[in-house]
Amino acid sequence: MRTIRISASMLIVVYLCASAYATPSARTFSLPEYLAELDSLSRSATEAMGDKTAADTALKELHGDWTVTAEGQTFNLNTDWLTDQFEKLKNDPKVTVRDEILGRLHVMRANASAFQNAPSDTAVARQKLIGILSRNEFHQVRGASWWDRLKYRIGTWIYRMLSKMFGASSAPTVGRMFVWTLVGIAVLALTYFIFRTIRQNARLETIMPGVIPVSAKQWRMWLNEAREAAAKGLWREAVHLGYWAGISFLEESGMWRPDQARTPREYLRILPQDSQHRSRLKALTRRLEVTWYGNEKAGPETFSETVADLEELGCRD
Repeated sequence: MRTIRISASMLIVVYLCASAYATPSARTFSLPEYLAELDSLSRSATEAMGDKTAADTALKELHGDWTVTAEGQTFNLNTDWLTDQFEKLKNDPKVTVRDEILGRLHVMRANASAFQNAPSDTAVARQKLIGILSRNEFHQVRGASWWDRLKYRIGTWIYRMLSKMFGASSAPTVGRMFVWTLVGIAVLALTYFIFRTIRQNARLETIMPGVIPVSAKQWRMWLNEAREAAAKGLWREAVHLGYWAGISFLEESGMWRPDQARTPREYLRILPQDSQHRSRLKALTRRLEVTWYGNEKAGPETFSETVADLEELGCRD
């Protein structure tokens, strides 16, 4: 309790001191406007190799976070990564930086296009999912709590702010040094509290594998755990762990931005339709749904199919 009080006090002080450095208000786009903006940024990234003003144009467009509204839903997008990369491209134009930007923009556009083309009638699938999750074996299963998400967002915000400070070429002013000193103290207190909380809750089983990104555990570790479960005859557990080995592999490969709150179906939806990995991930997802969530009986052949799909995906020792 004492640690919680100290952490809370530090965060309040940091918030008040950092309010002078508040980020700009978010820009709002419709889905077609969002797609057009991504195309414009792609052109700027290509032109910036020979024209620095193109990078300046992109940085002006990235001023502030983005809000995209589509189909009655609202999505908040953080533009810090793109801003940092365009800054690098402006100061030192390199093909690798340009390609990273274009790759990220391509994934973002593919995700938006997939959402735009998603079927509108999902009532049957939703009803089936509700029926599965209402079974007795799921009554204690939970996702990340609001406290888990708050801790993750605070940690991400602090990391982003510290990255900006250490990446800046100019020395910080006395006022900023004071703010970062408070941030450092708060980070130490929060690190201790979060570490202790994670240790206490390490044995809890949730739908998602913890409050950290899947790729925080290397795919080989997931696969080794799957094989250990198979050796004990725990075939459903083996299929479950094998699926997360595939997700960790794709996430390590940069197929998407890590997000611990994503569901299996969301992983499949954000993978581009023309991706060479889509068919394998679709098979892994389907097998996970019927064995782990649907409680269908699994056996050696089920796990063998999972291993075969993982090898096709690229998970080879």
